[in-house]
Amino acid sequence: MDNMKLVFYGATSTVTGSKTLLEINNKKVLVDSGMYQGDKDSTKKNQVLPNFNINAIDAIFLTHAHYDHCGYLPVLIKNGFKGKIYCTEGTRKIVELILRDSASIQAYEFKEGKSQSILYDLDDVDATLSHLRSVSLNKWYDKGFRFIYEEAGHILGAANITFDNGTKKICFSGDVGRRDDLIHNPPQKNIQANYLVLESTYGDRLHKKEDSIEILKKHIERIISTNGVLLIPAFAVARAQVLMYLMSELFAKEPQVKIPVYLDTPMGVRATRLYMGMADSLKVDPEQFNEAMKSVKFIEYSSDTKKLARTKKPFILISSSGMISGGKVLKYMEMYGKHENNTILITGFQGEGTIGRKLVEEEREIYLLGHSMEVKAHVEKLESLSAHADRDELIEFIQKVGPSLKKVFLNHGEEETVIHFAKSIEERLKIKTINVEDGKTYLLDS
Repeated sequence: MDNMKLVFYGATSTVTGSKTLLEINNKKVLVDSGMYQGDKDSTKKNQVLPNFNINAIDAIFLTHAHYDHCGYLPVLIKNGFKGKIYCTEGTRKIVELILRDSASIQAYEFKEGKSQSILYDLDDVDATLSHLRSVSLNKWYDKGFRFIYEEAGHILGAANITFDNGTKKICFSGDVGRRDDLIHNPPQKNIQANYLVLESTYGDRLHKKEDSIEILKKHIERIISTNGVLLIPAFAVARAQVLMYLMSELFAKEPQVKIPVYLDTPMGVRATRLYMGMADSLKVDPEQFNEAMKSVKFIEYSSDTKKLARTKKPFILISSSGMISGGKVLKYMEMYGKHENNTILITGFQGEGTIGRKLVEEEREIYLLGHSMEVKAHVEKLESLSAHADRDELIEFIQKVGPSLKKVFLNHGEEETVIHFAKSIEERLKIKTINVEDGKTYLLDS
């Protein structure tokens, strides 16, 4: 009864595919169920079932609704999972958007011959949604063990989860948000646990201390002077909404740079409306937030897309995916990436193997939509908008757990990042830190 076990089935030496099996009080629960994304092997990895008995899982707990944490759920349902899936209400609503979008994309790519299989369809998504159960923040629940969800920041509904077997507690950070995020609440201040499973996306670096409004103003001024397009690849959930809110602040402060802003990502449009409906969960004034969202033109129909192609420049266009690894932004990269008068603004983490990663590493010959292309547009970065905590913010998160913390397990980070971050933790905090390995069992009894 006293022992707890951990086995990681994803997000080891990579930032996607999060799945962690926890054995607690003779029950088996899965924390997150994410898809692999970004690199060339992702499709193959997603087609292989994880090496555990899906029928034996008693429950699934979601930290948040990004695809790399929830996108695999329908596969588990198709293959025998029958339990409940716990998450916050914000996460529940975004999960529905994410999974329906994923199923639609899979169906389209299969029909067009771009893929040879479908992992799940809309019927599978409906079946999955029936398993979801919403929980409140800051409330202990008892299901043969106790658990509590606490604010993680990052995106709407995101939470860290602490499990208590009666003698020991383990906290799963999910993805840790920023202490000064523009619209999302900061992470929970005080967490009590003996063990911590911690993401490490930015564990080896610090985010730049920069004035986001001034940087955005500079890039807008450039495209005004060149009569160009400011193309911003952005994650449809959270990043797009932060960008739109930031622009509203800039235009209020500097009306001379106010130009049209368009949002062309079906997922982003739906996510924005969801954010507007739950604006009282954010740290900003709900009315002010909703006005900022309404000031952006949503591209929702093919006729809107055709009008945009004929729209007088300059203008700002937000599209997805944020890593330029798929979605509508590929077509816009082809349209606008060829011309020097345009600017591509990168606003988030870029996974290995993605076009976004190539661009930030100053490669300009890319391959997209079946052909090679030289990117002549200016490529810039706006690093301060990252939704992930940096090294010092992650260290601060560890310190919040307090003196009862015995061991930290690092996941959700690229291999070299995790190695550097583990060293930082042990040197600065003198806490035993484990770089987790895929499929390895870790006993939590010492």
